[in-house]
Amino acid sequence: MASPEEPKTVRLRDKISAYGAAWILAFFAIDPTLGFWSLVYMLPLGLFAFVAPEHRHDGGWTVLAAGWVIYLVHGFFYFRSRRMRSTVVLLVLLVVLLVCNVSGCRGMIHAH
Repeated sequence: MASPEEPKTVRLRDKISAYGAAWILAFFAIDPTLGFWSLVYMLPLGLFAFVAPEHRHDGGWTVLAAGWVIYLVHGFFYFRSRRMRSTVVLLVLLVVLLVCNVSGCRGMIHAH
């Protein structure tokens, strides 16, 4: 049993489960019919569409790559976090990013 002075840690299995669940819920929130799943690699464009909705169709490979870099950097810090507090903060940040992303993606899908 951990002493009160030791910070609580999170098992890797729990981190992976929470991270995967957040992404799967985001995928289903974007398109529950699975009709657009062939375009799942373009998911980060939704984040850009949320931030700048007037330019949601001005994406491109640079914007797509920047979106993936944001998620890769976040994942790096998330999986390197050791303490419960930092892990929870980073998971909440992921959820906020994904909610914005889902909103942007749904805006792009329903704009047509």
